[in-house]
Amino acid sequence: DGTDHDRLRGSLRDVFTRSFIAGLHAGIADIASGVIDDAPRATTFDFMADIALPLPIVVAGEWLGVDPHCSRLLREESPAIIRMLGALANPDEVAVGIAATAALVTEFLPLAADRRSSPGDDLLSFIASDPDLSLDEVVITAILIAVAGHETTANLLGATMTRLLTPGPDGTRIVDGLGGVDMPLINELLRLDGPVQTTARTATQRQLVGGIEIACDEQALVVVAAANRDPAVFDQPDQFRPTRTGPAPLSFGYGAHYCLGASLARLETTVALGHILARNPVLTGAVTWRDTPAIRGPLNVPILFRDS
Repeated sequence: DGTDHDRLRGSLRDVFTRSFIAGLHAGIADIASGVIDDAPRATTFDFMADIALPLPIVVAGEWLGVDPHCSRLLREESPAIIRMLGALANPDEVAVGIAATAALVTEFLPLAADRRSSPGDDLLSFIASDPDLSLDEVVITAILIAVAGHETTANLLGATMTRLLTPGPDGTRIVDGLGGVDMPLINELLRLDGPVQTTARTATQRQLVGGIEIACDEQALVVVAAANRDPAVFDQPDQFRPTRTGPAPLSFGYGAHYCLGASLARLETTVALGHILARNPVLTGAVTWRDTPAIRGPLNVPILFRDS
């Protein structure tokens, strides 16, 4: 995508550095505490509906500085956008996704115009204040941050709960042997349960990959989930090892397109997981999953908190 990609990404680089994101820890911890503490004790509830989906959208809404109505609209419309991205060109889902995007653009456009003329200390104001971005680019960038960060983090949290709380053949659960929430654990969860399973790329020149020729301008579907299970890179790749060391997974991409929000996603997941595990969660029923091929995540995860 060349210079346009560099320009759009560069407009956000300062607020997505590891050090800047680390400074959001206290605020995210407060939000996580509020969302997770509201869940009842000893009563089954849907983890996706009550924690995994609300948490990242509250974080995004607070950082962008939008009101509850706008945050609610983001939550309502983002599933259709994610289905569009994960549908591998299903025309019906693409049409619904475009309509959802249009609804968000209509909501965000006057907000962005107002922040451009009267900026505050929120992320939307920061983006809108960039003279190198058109107002349309400001809006699409803000929506992309909110939708992509919301859905992927929610799916990762849901898949994480499923993996950690599901009893093995001997009746034990992974969560029972965890020493704590640290970076090796998060990396292993991302490796095996990353929400983005595939991504599309267009070759800018002729390539030869594994003996297969990819012509210039030809599209290729890159299966990230397979790369994260490459036995040449990861020893016994199908095993979940919370203390695994070595190369980082490719769940956030690589190179120029490495996920800008990777540090934020890691922080949200780490903070949320600490709060959740402190409440002693138990899986109480069958988990249902999305049926989209590119985006992986649960639809429903029934759990309860034992708080003891």
